[in-house]
Amino acid sequence: MFNRRLKLIDKEYSIAQTGYWSVISILDRLIIGTALIVISPVFLINVLLAKLTFKPSVELIESKDCLNRNIRYFVFSTGVLKRSLILTAVWSRHIALCGMPINLSLSHHQMKHANKFKHIPAGLVDLISVKRASGQIVEAPEVLLQEQFSYSLSQYLGLVFKGVFNKLVYRSSKNLYTPLQFSLFGLKVNNVSMRGAINWTTDKTSVCKLGCFINVNSINLVSKNEQLIHDINHCDRVFADGSGVRLAAKKTGVAVKENVNGTDMLPLLCQATIEKGLSIYLLGAEEGVAATMAKNLKSKYPKIKIAGVRNGYFSTDDSTVVVEEVNASKADILLLGMGSPVQENWLNTYGPLLNCRTALAVGGLFDFYSGKIPRAPLWMRELGLEWVWRLLQEPRAKFHRYVIGNPLFLFRTFVLNQAVKEL
Repeated sequence: MFNRRLKLIDKEYSIAQTGYWSVISILDRLIIGTALIVISPVFLINVLLAKLTFKPSVELIESKDCLNRNIRYFVFSTGVLKRSLILTAVWSRHIALCGMPINLSLSHHQMKHANKFKHIPAGLVDLISVKRASGQIVEAPEVLLQEQFSYSLSQYLGLVFKGVFNKLVYRSSKNLYTPLQFSLFGLKVNNVSMRGAINWTTDKTSVCKLGCFINVNSINLVSKNEQLIHDINHCDRVFADGSGVRLAAKKTGVAVKENVNGTDMLPLLCQATIEKGLSIYLLGAEEGVAATMAKNLKSKYPKIKIAGVRNGYFSTDDSTVVVEEVNASKADILLLGMGSPVQENWLNTYGPLLNCRTALAVGGLFDFYSGKIPRAPLWMRELGLEWVWRLLQEPRAKFHRYVIGNPLFLFRTFVLNQAVKEL
């Protein structure tokens, strides 16, 4: 699949066009020159602070880019925005504004494709880092490199904006660590990659595994729902979903590997079930939504096995019957879309009765893949702003969740420091 994408992008490859790079060079100088003028007071302050504290003004940083080339630049040894001095390296063209990724390891296969860009210097911004900063999945860096270096001028400017935004909002820290599991607001979170989550979901065990996703809304709900805390913590896997969870985890000193959300997981899960000959049961949402989703999935993945569908509007008394229907279908994976806290409670109550390999609580996933609600544009996802799109699509239904819920979450995280609550 990736090789086909590479060939397609190669046909549109225009990086060697002299006119294009002449314009890019002018844009880079304008952007960096403006930034240096704006930030020059910071430079002066940092130099003065270094003098007052008897420290050297700058420190030399040595690194490597994805082609294993040495990169050297200076940062301030003290003060604010210490890494802003790297802009001078971009101005002097030792580093490009947008170029090859820094501190990225490539496999032999990926390096082979990346070598065609060896005439391009390392960059302050690159598409791979932009995606990773907001938790997007990066499975084929070589494809993203070709995509980046085939950008139009407008796309190039968009990449610059996204790169700056993500460095300010999701900037990394040397003090972060990456545990396999961590605690957030009293909830356990399994720190895995998307590929790791897919493998866990499709692996066979003796009993049905239970999994769910936590996001900002989940965390707000557990603040006043002890049962939901119990139900989430008793799932076998709890995945970190969204930029809010990443920010809160970072506040506790934890780096989240990837944004493992159901919407991005489903295409990969469908491919995995096809390869392993597994089937999926869709349980949840309003009448007809699961059936429409199943039809859409079959259209996109002709070999997929849909064991059955059923809406999520049934009484508690009918739950045992629903479990029997799922078991009778011999489904390997159950996707449960009933919304929090109902779906997590249902999983923990009836999960032990299920015969499938895995049951996942997936929230509003069915609405996306049935076409009821369109997915946010890619650029919004790359900025971690998919919640803005959801608010625009359903302003009345999502007002309390986002307009009130998001500020409340940030207040609890950064002012009350509640994210560090242990299990």
